[in-house]
Amino acid sequence: MARKKKHKKKMPGTGFWLFLLCIISVISVGVRWSGLVEQFPEERKDFQVEVLNGTGRNGLAMKTAMELRRAGVDVLVVGDAEHYRFGESILVDRKGDPKLMKRLSSLMGCRRVILQVQREPLVDVTFVLGYDMIDFKIVD
Repeated sequence: MARKKKHKKKMPGTGFWLFLLCIISVISVGVRWSGLVEQFPEERKDFQVEVLNGTGRNGLAMKTAMELRRAGVDVLVVGDAEHYRFGESILVDRKGDPKLMKRLSSLMGCRRVILQVQREPLVDVTFVLGYDMIDFKIVD
């Protein structure tokens, strides 16, 4: 009785995997450099926020930043405002993105939004906390 030979399936070698990795990398870089990603700004999720305390209450900016981070917001800078006489909180748009500002205004419960576009801003948005945000909570 003749035995059938078992054929082992040959796994692709290291060269194959390196080649595949190179192809994926080239495609990824090409898409990024092509500007294709920039054509969909409404899908943009990568923005950075600066939170400044405009009240003088100790720890208010840090507490607010922690609350925002829990909601998935990238808080890059936490500090004090120029002065502590902010009665009303302000969202400052540094890049000129009205859709982002509308979304953040709704999320943060801040009605006052101003445009102050900078050439190369460190952050996309500055959130100056006023006395109306002493008990800041994310708006659902």
